[in-house]
Amino acid sequence: MQKALHPFTNKLISYKEYKEFSLTNNYTTLNVTPKTTCPVCHNDLNARAGQKQDNGHFAHQTNDVCPTKEPAARPYLGLTEFPVDATIVNANKDFTKNNIEAIFSEISNIAIYLDLKEFISILKEAKRLNIYKYVNLVPEYIPYVLVTLINFLPKNSYQKKRNLKFMFFYENHIQNFEDLWINNGINSKLYRISYDGSTTKKVTLIPTNTIYLTSITRTLSQKQKEWCIKEL
Repeated sequence: MQKALHPFTNKLISYKEYKEFSLTNNYTTLNVTPKTTCPVCHNDLNARAGQKQDNGHFAHQTNDVCPTKEPAARPYLGLTEFPVDATIVNANKDFTKNNIEAIFSEISNIAIYLDLKEFISILKEAKRLNIYKYVNLVPEYIPYVLVTLINFLPKNSYQKKRNLKFMFFYENHIQNFEDLWINNGINSKLYRISYDGSTTKKVTLIPTNTIYLTSITRTLSQKQKEWCIKEL
């Protein structure tokens, strides 16, 4: 479902607008943000992130009964469901473990004044969502998936030095279901949107590359590395 009812009003909002609502109301993750509801059955909806595409959307609980569920599923009926491949999951986790300092450094570069506790929150959310099982996930681009998992708030930043709130999201022009990343793995552009309260101050295109693996600018102590790895 592309639009859902705002948590506190009868206004229909998109996934991106829901992320903005979460950010401006100082929620760190969508998991703790008040839920949207279905405009048809009025059941609570789960927000499902779109990784590497702008296919973020809202989904009913598994056992919900709603007349919108079956028609909405039709475009996906021809897609093969991939079982979770433990080998891929382990490879992605091993890459993250072996490059934890480089990943922390890169996220620090694009998420200004990143605090270690924020990074731990990202790793915990990645574990909860099990992003390591994503089909066609390129391990080297894991930092650019991780940053989409939380909202970055000034109060949580390193020594509270961050002045603006911001979030990251992928943008692309989806014309039909064949364009979805689960089918073709098409990449799209990563943006950081900065806010002062609820006012958009800046939209920044974030380069995605693998240079960070050999150009670490912020290091971790051995104890900090062990803390991070424990959260994978």
